[in-house]
Amino acid sequence: MTDGDQAPTIRILVVDDDPVQGAVICGVCYRLGYKPVFADSYQAAADLISAGTFDCYTLDLSLGDRDGIELLRLIAMDTGARRVIVISGCDQRILSATVRMAHAAGIVDAVSLPKPIDLRSLREALTFDVGSRSSTRHRSEKSASLITAEDLTRGLAADELYPVFQPKVHLSSGRVVGCEALARWDSPVFGAVGPDVFIPLAERSGAIKPITLCMLRESMRMVRRFLDRDPSFVVAVNLSATLLTDTTILQQIEQMLDETGVPARSLMIEVTESTAMSDVDRAMDVLLRLRIKGVGISMDDFGTGYSSLSALARMPFSELKIDRSFVKDCLVDPDMWKVVAASVAIAHQYKMKAVAEGIEDAETWRALDELGCDIGQGYGISRPLKLDAFEAWYLTWNAGASAPVRARRAQAD
Repeated sequence: MTDGDQAPTIRILVVDDDPVQGAVICGVCYRLGYKPVFADSYQAAADLISAGTFDCYTLDLSLGDRDGIELLRLIAMDTGARRVIVISGCDQRILSATVRMAHAAGIVDAVSLPKPIDLRSLREALTFDVGSRSSTRHRSEKSASLITAEDLTRGLAADELYPVFQPKVHLSSGRVVGCEALARWDSPVFGAVGPDVFIPLAERSGAIKPITLCMLRESMRMVRRFLDRDPSFVVAVNLSATLLTDTTILQQIEQMLDETGVPARSLMIEVTESTAMSDVDRAMDVLLRLRIKGVGISMDDFGTGYSSLSALARMPFSELKIDRSFVKDCLVDPDMWKVVAASVAIAHQYKMKAVAEGIEDAETWRALDELGCDIGQGYGISRPLKLDAFEAWYLTWNAGASAPVRARRAQAD
């Protein structure tokens, strides 16, 4: 192998005010073939971070007169960082809260280890994907900054925006009960543009209404194809805050239902709690009238805002969706499990269905089923699919409906 064929050296910044502890971590890094750089203080680490990028950080929370929390913001600015390992003798709740704060700061891959360090756990934590995820994110952010409202309008006119459908299943029986429609944009100029980029742009530019009407129209056509197979099939479509105060959307939804022959019960409108509470009086007007017509209303991303319980008490929701940020770690984070369990209980107290987003494995499915959660969706069931792929998935999934659900979930392990 020539020098040009060799894999790049993985750089690890080890931050710890205990030189013995730092030496132990550096030793593990060397044995894994990495290049560790040691910093024994906040300032030394800050200087190294400002001077260059690292692939991974190990970070002690206690750094003498400073703490590791201050460094997380600096680390979050390093687009080359793939993993942050938080190390501390603090109790587990502090470690878990620190990891959640790192995620909120934009550090996608953050984990924690308690002191004293278990060397096997440290080696496992230091074994991470060294692919180009961060560089891909950087390119995506760079492309996103070039996209204008005019580009979005042209893309909509050229039918470049379309819905994909993520299945929702009854956790107890495994039966498919419906799906959520999610907007996608495939641009010949910018490639695949994420909804986190084009939805805010659409809301700022006024394009959100035609996009939503497109998603509603295509979703109703989609559900019409499934009603002969299952009259209870429901498709969910997100409604933006700007549209929740637009009373004309009511007539447009009703007209689409009439034109497609889709009963109102087959449509679920999803709104976030922050959306619902931004203009309570007008939102109540729209939501109540939709419910009176028979359309379902789902509170999406439950628990991520300050007004969840207030919204539940005041709004006519029929479904509560537990945010994936709570679901994905609920089996390893006791605090997240408590939130999920409380959310399921609250939903049932309000006579609503409890829906868990972000189910990624069979163990989480089983635990949520045993908890009494009604419906689930997530990559462990299926990724969002284009219509033809969704229909093929639906037929394959239903072909195994006669097998015991628990056995099928066990096979997914």
